[in-house]
Amino acid sequence: MQKQFEEYHDKIRIDFDMSQPLRDKRDIIVKRIKKYLADKELPSFEKLDQGSYAYGTGIKPIAKLQYDIDVALRFEISSTKYSAVTVRGWVHDAVQGHTEDVDDRGPCTRVTYAEKDYHVDLVSYAWQKSNGTETFQLAHKTTGWRPANPPEILAYVAGIRKPFLNITDDAATKTDQFRRAVRSLKRWNDEAIPTESDDKSTGLAFVLLCAQHLKVTLSADGKPDDLRALLNVASAAAQTVGRIVLKKPTPEYDDVMAKLSNKAMDELKSRFAELAKVLEKAGKEPDPVVACKLLRKVFGEDFPVPVAEETAKKTAAPAIITSSSSA
Repeated sequence: MQKQFEEYHDKIRIDFDMSQPLRDKRDIIVKRIKKYLADKELPSFEKLDQGSYAYGTGIKPIAKLQYDIDVALRFEISSTKYSAVTVRGWVHDAVQGHTEDVDDRGPCTRVTYAEKDYHVDLVSYAWQKSNGTETFQLAHKTTGWRPANPPEILAYVAGIRKPFLNITDDAATKTDQFRRAVRSLKRWNDEAIPTESDDKSTGLAFVLLCAQHLKVTLSADGKPDDLRALLNVASAAAQTVGRIVLKKPTPEYDDVMAKLSNKAMDELKSRFAELAKVLEKAGKEPDPVVACKLLRKVFGEDFPVPVAEETAKKTAAPAIITSSSSA
């Protein structure tokens, strides 16, 4: 069963180093903005990758969703000299006409490509460095300059992943259990809610959820046990008293789940409870084919189901060893 979880992860994952088209679309837009700013003699920026590709938790979108590329534009400017509206205006004007769909959204400017399966979110920051200390402020559409620190979030995620490195890596991709769990939960969420919505948890929410509840989880033979790892996270989320609260580890320390209505939060917790039940049942199922069919119902068609002949003979023991050790 661990084999199927790792095969599933390999099917759904995507990274910048795996996709030249993603890199090309990002780089073309960045060059266009830099040229526009230079032609207008306006302050330029340094590009920073942020979001799922920077965290190493990107997934391929299901049919109804799009590849989502986040790019941070770090302007070395004073937020007292330039307003957030002004800086966002530079970026918007620079990309206007690049595609037919340029949308000025809350924290970003979104450029959607004609084929409708790609979009790039451009997030603008005012950045200053003094006495070795960096200060970032995000240019928000409605609330102006807001405290932020994208490099610190990257450092936080890297720190959370450290206990998982090497001892939980899979054989095929050398990806640790933390990243596999985040990706699996993101795809699970997309399968349940195949559209964008304010009542849908973001990708960052699953990073923070795993940071809060995921521990290194191994089977009795010392190998990674992703089923048990996901079961522990799903159970913890389902059993949360009240709302699930997941605060960013950087200013403004906002709760990324706050946008969900109470109804959506209740539904999410119910889905976590159902996921936990399915994982528990699959873990106790002696037939790997039956177990994987159960998991496919929640994780989608990309979850592999072995051919019956490949499973050799069925044993009386469960397909998954349910005891685990955590560190």
